Amino acid sequence: MVGQGEGKRASITYCITYILSCITKHSPQYRILMVWRILGGIATSLLFSAFESWLVAEHNKRGFEQQWLSITFSKAIFLGNGLVAILAGLFGNLLVGSLAMGPVAPFDAASIFLAIGMAIIISSWTKNYGDSSESKDLMTQFRGVVVAIASDEKIALLGAIQSLFEGSMYTFVFLWTPALSPNGEDIPHGFIFATFMLSSMLVSSLASRLLAHTLTYIDIVHTLLKGLEKIIASADIPMFVCGDFNSVPRRLISRAC
Repeated sequence: MVGQGEGKRASITYCITYILSCITKHSPQYRILMVWRILGGIATSLLFSAFESWLVAEHNKRGFEQQWLSITFSKAIFLGNGLVAILAGLFGNLLVGSLAMGPVAPFDAASIFLAIGMAIIISSWTKNYGDSSESKDLMTQFRGVVVAIASDEKIALLGAIQSLFEGSMYTFVFLWTPALSPNGEDIPHGFIFATFMLSSMLVSSLASRLLAHTLTYIDIVHTLLKGLEKIIASADIPMFVCGDFNSVPRRLISRAC
């Protein structure tokens, strides 16, 4: 949880933490790799809170129109979580496959991009402090969160749904590689990751358009699944991608959801 006015510092912390996480990938020792997972978990939490915290505070400080904020987030999700992730997957596949730089090369490349991003944050981002009248210590903020959850059933249900979804997603992240190469087959991880993100981006774009119409939830789900079925049926996925060809469409559906 990133407090008000801490967006810039937390974003820099994210860059440093994930750079350290990438460095540990060079070690074959299990304990060092466990440190990588811990650092990666911390960095991921910061990724989904630090940048948003800074942007919202800076947006309000400059007095921009509120609808611009939703437009910014929409473009960030489509370009950042979609297009850039696809390009990153293809670039990582290029480093490992075509250039034969080794399986850790994508993490080294990520460290370079993180260092560049951190330099930009340090040199160009301003410090924003939010509303000083609402400045509270960490324990006070946690108590406020607990009270809010206990007083509103919808907040508790939303938190439970989000936790279950994140749990299933990270289970997928850990297991898709052994599921696609159960016998240790050599698979193009970057290319497969790019197809996952493409599936996610396409369905997200379709969902935003469907939600703009007065459709029931079941109608939206049915339309999404039918569209995804057509996408998978028309996809020309090479047989050499993985040992279990039939599992690729299932992974795409899982990622799209």
